[in-house]
Amino acid sequence: MTTANSFKDQGNSFYTKGKYEDAEKQYTKGIELLNTATTIEEKKLLSILYCNRAMSNIQLKNYELALEDAKQSISSYNQFPKAYLRAGDAYLALKKYREAKEMYLTCIRYITSSEPTLLEQATNALQNAKMKLFYEPILESRPDMYGKVEIKYLDSVKEKALFAKQDIKQGEIVFSDEPFIHHISNDSFIKHSDSICFHCIKFIQPVDPAVKCPNHSICKYQFCSEKCMESSTMYHSQACNQNDLDIVNQYRVSIATAPTCTQLLLAERLVSMISYLLKTKKAKNCNLALGSITHLKRGSLMKQQPSFNGSNLDQLQQQYTPLLNILKETYGLKTKEELENQLLVDEFNKLFSVDFFDNLLGMINFNSTSTVVKSPNQEINNNNNSSNGNNNKNKNKKNSNNNSNKVEISSWGVGLFPIFSCMNHSCSPNIEITNEIIDGVDSVKMVVKAKKNIPMGTEIFHSYCDENLPIKQRQSILSHQYGFKCQCLKCKK
Repeated sequence: MTTANSFKDQGNSFYTKGKYEDAEKQYTKGIELLNTATTIEEKKLLSILYCNRAMSNIQLKNYELALEDAKQSISSYNQFPKAYLRAGDAYLALKKYREAKEMYLTCIRYITSSEPTLLEQATNALQNAKMKLFYEPILESRPDMYGKVEIKYLDSVKEKALFAKQDIKQGEIVFSDEPFIHHISNDSFIKHSDSICFHCIKFIQPVDPAVKCPNHSICKYQFCSEKCMESSTMYHSQACNQNDLDIVNQYRVSIATAPTCTQLLLAERLVSMISYLLKTKKAKNCNLALGSITHLKRGSLMKQQPSFNGSNLDQLQQQYTPLLNILKETYGLKTKEELENQLLVDEFNKLFSVDFFDNLLGMINFNSTSTVVKSPNQEINNNNNSSNGNNNKNKNKKNSNNNSNKVEISSWGVGLFPIFSCMNHSCSPNIEITNEIIDGVDSVKMVVKAKKNIPMGTEIFHSYCDENLPIKQRQSILSHQYGFKCQCLKCKK
């Protein structure tokens, strides 16, 4: 027993120095001495030795061996919480996230109140397993878009974060992301309604005739393809008739002059989509209808307002009631069959509640991103305007070989992007967003490029505000809109 303890201590010493192979050898010697353990003290020590060897094997990336050691540790003493923690870590490395989650849950059950650090570690590990279980299928479904990145859970403050899975050079595309849901701005729609796809905001070329909405006699929407028209069904179909269109237009007119008009249009689209998925039984409840954006940060938008005093939330949320009444009349339950389904009625009561709508707007506020799509064509502005007098003549002399200027045509909107929204903020970001067609942005898409070399394992940051603003302005924007104080190196200087 004493000698086995000595091997454990020697192994621990090697481990803290990063000498994992030497540590593994010492733990093995201790295990060999205790293979015939009979007393509870011997079994507990044997469990610790197996557990420590599992951790060494994890560091050496011997994950199968680590898992076997963790199981042996549990077998030796099944109330040792760290054994379940190491088993969870090994399962996580082997991409068996469901099994990892179960091990972390068991670990937490055995942790006593005198081990707060271990409890925090296990809780974070559990959240990481849940995060992996949710996001890995999304990432693995599109290696062409997400192959260089992975998502990890950090802590209860930052929650999830995006990391580089490989070295990425400056100027390389880090990842690209497509929106879960998006809405074009009113201004862009008015300017370009005859030349863009209503769904993906791609500029439709004359050689590719637009696909008109089946109800084109009353609906102005058009699409670049049958695929885009079909994709729009879940949020477009319910209001695409004369009666409902007249009703929902009241909502759209009432918010038209609001500074957050596009965000409110996006909220309408979310409500329409959730309604469609519930009615067609493609989602069991409102939260599941949010699909790949279920895990995005949510919270009351009204709590972010200066008028919120800590006790008047209900009063502030009542401001949504007129808007929700319009949305409910358009997207609510209508048929006898729907109204007799109590589970469906309960979900629709939630969908049109002021609290749910407030939190939808909060999610949009925290996570939505502005998008720009450029047209491959450019407008020509002639400078031959005699009313400009001598100044114009001087410009024409400079442009004697080309007496016209090309002006960029673009449309913008707001969208929710499942992977892009996982990035944390830094006032010194290591990525930038490109809107160039040459980088593949000919429709709504976020394409992210490296501003500097990003080594493997580095967290990927972008800035939630203009990083060139003075620190007081940056901190004010981040505090009021996103609810946190930035602690990046640039802000600490």
